[in-house]
Amino acid sequence: MMMHKWLKNEKGLTLVEVTGVLVLTAIILGFLIYLLNYSNTSLQQVSSREKTLQQSRDIVTQVVKTVRNGYAPATLVSSSSSLRLLSAENDEAVDYRYNSSEKSLTVTYTPRDANGNDAASPSSTYTFSDKIEDILFNVKDGRIEITLTMILPNHTSKKTTTVVYTTQRQS
Repeated sequence: MMMHKWLKNEKGLTLVEVTGVLVLTAIILGFLIYLLNYSNTSLQQVSSREKTLQQSRDIVTQVVKTVRNGYAPATLVSSSSSLRLLSAENDEAVDYRYNSSEKSLTVTYTPRDANGNDAASPSSTYTFSDKIEDILFNVKDGRIEITLTMILPNHTSKKTTTVVYTTQRQS
């Protein structure tokens, strides 16, 4: 008789209750994994966008810094995707060239001789970002207008325009 009473008073979980708890746990874990994945994807997109925008700022800053260091456009009037700057002493040329097939901008520093001719080989070359959609250097009356369009990660474009003034003026 005592054994029978003990079996009746036994408390526990049924198979249906255990299954319910497991299903709820799986749903909650699935939702948390989805949220973490979504957050990670968003972070990567924002990070990639900021990296591209920083490259844009670096390119514009580099050109402005070169002009402020005493370099001036080789021609007083031009509008193209390349820019040649000459030092005030005419001992070095800096060339910015856009390659549309590679979507990149390359800067080349070339020493010049006493006659103003370029040396046989450049002293250094640096390639900027491969996310440049277009760049335009518009030189006129002592100023250089730089219009840079970058390709953002979501395949949209971001255009930046800056004007830098030189000491040169058209006569």
